[in-house]
Amino acid sequence: MAAVKGCKQEKMIVVPYRPGRQFALRGLVLCCLLITGLAAFWVGRDLGLNENGDARAERDILSEQMAIINAENQNLRDQFLNLQQSSLLDKQALDDVQQTILGLRDKISQLEEDVFFYKQITSPENTETGLVIGQVDLFATEQKDVYRYKFELRQLGSNDNLVSGHLNVNILGKQGDQEVSIPLRSVSDSEQELDIRLQFRYFQNIEGTLVLPENFLPEKIQLLAVGNEPEAKTVQKTFGWLVRS
Repeated sequence: MAAVKGCKQEKMIVVPYRPGRQFALRGLVLCCLLITGLAAFWVGRDLGLNENGDARAERDILSEQMAIINAENQNLRDQFLNLQQSSLLDKQALDDVQQTILGLRDKISQLEEDVFFYKQITSPENTETGLVIGQVDLFATEQKDVYRYKFELRQLGSNDNLVSGHLNVNILGKQGDQEVSIPLRSVSDSEQELDIRLQFRYFQNIEGTLVLPENFLPEKIQLLAVGNEPEAKTVQKTFGWLVRS
């Protein structure tokens, strides 16, 4: 073919027409894709099985740990029940001891009164008179740390002179590791003064209700009675913290 002057001619490459080769290339690509997919599947399956195995192993370990924790929990419950029962037994034993002591104290008090009565009869020369501290009673209430109290003051002797003076009451015990002395006025609304006024001929009872502070363990109760009339006299007594039910 003759070249046309003035026109740009593009170079042409002539290749043989082979439709079978294109079909083979497409098949090869499909095979590669299929092999890649199968390989990915098997690799994923293996990873999944491995992960599943790890999860099962971890589950088994957690199950064993849970069994151990449950056993320890049951053991602690058993110990708690044993301690609770022991505490109840100890409390019952303490209550029995306190009731026994209260009974003995009542008997001793009665014997002292009888001895004093017969002493006055058999010893007319005994002229001792004045203020004495009688019986001290503490009573439990339905409320925790709340108690009723009754202190008896009386005149010694057969005269009917007017006794006057005052009474100081302190509760001794522990709060934590410290020894504590608490004035009755601080825990009882019935008393407004440290010096409780005394004025009687034969006897006087000081009664009221007290509320112990939290975490305070009472041990004793101390009474200090000061008489001014008919004679100056100071009497002090300390009693154990024994509570009547």
